[in-house]
Amino acid sequence: MKMVKVRDVVREVVAERAAHELPLVDSLRQFDDDRVVRTLSRQGQREVPLGFGYAEVVSLVTPVVWLVLDQAARRGVDMATESALARGRAGLRRLLRRAPAGPDRVLVELARDELALVRTHILERATERGMAREEAEALADSVVARLATAAHPAQADQAE
Repeated sequence: MKMVKVRDVVREVVAERAAHELPLVDSLRQFDDDRVVRTLSRQGQREVPLGFGYAEVVSLVTPVVWLVLDQAARRGVDMATESALARGRAGLRRLLRRAPAGPDRVLVELARDELALVRTHILERATERGMAREEAEALADSVVARLATAAHPAQADQAE
């Protein structure tokens, strides 16, 4: 099973769809995923619009992609944890309590319906933030294409 880091997919999609946001992505990559998600979530919840300026342009694609992929990665971790707990609850709970949380969230291979759900969430978040529908669809397609190709080790090996 091929796994890919959320932050790596975010960077690749941003490089493809909104290269002007790369300085923002690169600055966020120095922090752990929990802090990045908190920071990007706060930005999306501003009550008073700041007006159209560099800050709004810079952070349009990055928060949409990072937050949706983080949610998908958490859902995958939750499902894996539930499955593992069913096999060995007591021992696994002790192990999980002692294990430190990893700094990078990863996405495991997603099924077709999960990829469709990621696409829908990207579309919703992007249009909520004011992105044109065509741009939001192109962004969502880029994310899904990256996730689909990352899920196939043979294709990833050929690309390297």
